[in-house]
Amino acid sequence: MLASLIHPRVLTALMLLLAGAGLSISAWQGPADAMLVPRIVLTIWCAVAALVLIGECAKRLPREGGGLSPLPLLMAAVLVAAIAMASLGFLIPILPLVALTLWLFRIQRPLPLVLGTLIIGGGLWFLFHHVLLIRLPALLTSGLI
Repeated sequence: MLASLIHPRVLTALMLLLAGAGLSISAWQGPADAMLVPRIVLTIWCAVAALVLIGECAKRLPREGGGLSPLPLLMAAVLVAAIAMASLGFLIPILPLVALTLWLFRIQRPLPLVLGTLIIGGGLWFLFHHVLLIRLPALLTSGLI
């Protein structure tokens, strides 16, 4: 039983839960008005991570000798996009990240991939920037994007 709990999926879900819990603790100690959205997002993050952890522990998956998981690639892409946002703004790094995510979800035909990338990436920017009025990192060239 212990061998099934040391599965990479179980460990990843556990690490996501611990990271979310740690970030939640620091978010709940901040100012009340500015931290409302991050608190909600971190609460959802912790709930989803807990559900994934419970689901993976319940399955007790045997070790697979087959193909590699795309999870490390996606995690590295998210890290690169987060670092790039400081200098490139939100929209430029998010578009390749969304395209990679859609590709990993097996949306590989060109038209749906491009449309999905533009709609999801642009939709996220529009939602945060215009609807929620949360100013996202802007491109260094006069904040046009």
